[in-house]
Amino acid sequence: MLSDFKTRRRSATAVSPETAPDSPSTVSLGLARPMTDCWQHIGVWGNGSCVELKAHLHCRNCPTYAAAALRLLDSRPPAGYRHEWTQHLAAKISTGAAGTPLLVFRIGDEWLALGIGVMEEVGESRPIHKLPHRREGVLLGVVNVRGELLACVSVGRLLGVEKGVGTGTALPGKSAGRMLVVSHGGERYAFPVTEVRGVQHLVLPPGPQQPAFDDQVLGAAGRSRVVSRGQSVCCLDEGKLFAALKRSLA
Repeated sequence: MLSDFKTRRRSATAVSPETAPDSPSTVSLGLARPMTDCWQHIGVWGNGSCVELKAHLHCRNCPTYAAAALRLLDSRPPAGYRHEWTQHLAAKISTGAAGTPLLVFRIGDEWLALGIGVMEEVGESRPIHKLPHRREGVLLGVVNVRGELLACVSVGRLLGVEKGVGTGTALPGKSAGRMLVVSHGGERYAFPVTEVRGVQHLVLPPGPQQPAFDDQVLGAAGRSRVVSRGQSVCCLDEGKLFAALKRSLA
């Protein structure tokens, strides 16, 4: 009996050379390596032949893709990774387009621009409620803006801009016939415009320009004139504009 037990023990613990697992040193180089990025070959970013797509619809829903993401997050960063990102974040990043951001709009036939720092809202046209005994002048009346009554002024009258039919380049739809709300130094006004082109980055001269003899707009509240999209745009000076409005309403 004891000899039978020893025989059975030897047969249970013995491992055949043919069934022993291969060690890394004995793996044949001719064997195909396992696919670690199947989503790029047979997944949605490949030929789409993966049978798992029928169940998961997309590689992002597959546990194989999720496991690969976990392995990537748990792995150590490659050499130079931190240094490369440190240089990238420390480098001076461009702030975008050159020039000063201004809202470009049109009153009559005159293209104007005003700094976005004084802009509060660009809204649709709304009814202007007239005030008694104020039929003429810059003050048009009052408008309801989000439940608040604001003085509605005519910047066109203030700058001497005559009403016009435009240059034929008016944008259709919601860009035409808008109401702008501006504020500066505690003063808030609303004024209608013919068209709003949008915010553009315009390169302004370093100092104010001397207006020409017949340039009434630039002389009244302008800072400089620039050419944008083939059209002359008068860039308004916020301080001059609000000071002129305050004088006109006094």
